[in-house]
Amino acid sequence: MTKVAGIWMVTVGLVACTAAPPREIVIPATDYAFTLPSKELPAGPTQFRIDNKGKVPHEMALGQLNAGVTADSVLAYATRGGDPGDLADGVIGILIARPGTQSMGSLSANLVAGRTYMMLCNFKDSDSLPPHMAMGMVASFVAK
Repeated sequence: MTKVAGIWMVTVGLVACTAAPPREIVIPATDYAFTLPSKELPAGPTQFRIDNKGKVPHEMALGQLNAGVTADSVLAYATRGGDPGDLADGVIGILIARPGTQSMGSLSANLVAGRTYMMLCNFKDSDSLPPHMAMGMVASFVAK
């Protein structure tokens, strides 16, 4: 504090805080698989996009699995007719991409260390065919 012309003045300094930008991960999708850069991804802020290199539309539904749940148990549950979302703490979001394009937007996630995440595609090529996840279009990773 300083006194100027009989008035006490307080000078306050501001410190600029800038958070590091989130990691960006583009997930290639083909007919019928996702390609992850690794089975382990760094924890923290992450932006996901999908790049559809296939010939049919795809989605990438991304969710954080319940503690102790594995990707294999989610697939087994879905094969028996269960909703994969039942085994997730929550769905982070869904991206959609037409053939030969990237998703128009991205998903923001704050990946939690030690947690397992799963992505899958529920699209079907026709009503008589199984969903893409039944044809192998699933992937999972652990945040480290």
